[in-house]
Amino acid sequence: MYPAAHFQQHDSKQLQQLVNSYPLATILMPNTQNQLNDICRVPLLYDSAREVFIGHVAKYNPLSSFDGQSVKLLFSGDDCYLSPAYAHNKTLPSWLYSSVYVTAKVRIVKDQQHKEQIMQRLTDHFEQHFTQPNTTKWQLDEVPVKHRQAMYQQLSFIEFIPSQWRGNFKLSQNKPAEIRAAIKQSLMLAGKLSIAELIN
Repeated sequence: MYPAAHFQQHDSKQLQQLVNSYPLATILMPNTQNQLNDICRVPLLYDSAREVFIGHVAKYNPLSSFDGQSVKLLFSGDDCYLSPAYAHNKTLPSWLYSSVYVTAKVRIVKDQQHKEQIMQRLTDHFEQHFTQPNTTKWQLDEVPVKHRQAMYQQLSFIEFIPSQWRGNFKLSQNKPAEIRAAIKQSLMLAGKLSIAELIN
């Protein structure tokens, strides 16, 4: 079984938290011309109320031709090297990481009002960090309607409807509690807080 059962993450709250914290998705698209996948990287926002991911890509992106087809979304959380010194030399050198794999169907958005709503949601979400002193938050309505409509002609707006979620959180779950506690404390002292917080 891969990943091993103790590394599988089934908690939907933690899976959604990871994709919200690390929204840049690696998207794998089947390629009929060869055995490899086409790959692109796209920031996606998960709309938990509607249970869909939303995003947009350039018109020439291969994703634009995948309407109604399934793709794989890979979200990777923080990662780091695990030194045996972090666990009082009771582990081998390893690597800690967390990732979420989602199988989803592509739905190309055609409605202009829906495109505007997606762009507004994405802008509001990713611009929210620009509200600190000495920073400027960009507003979509700063762009004239005519220019926005021309911009939208160059983009494909996409919703991804997930059918399966899988989490692979490799965080020393196969080690005794005292070893995990030592690793967690060492990670915190090293400033690797995002990974340390996942270890329990």
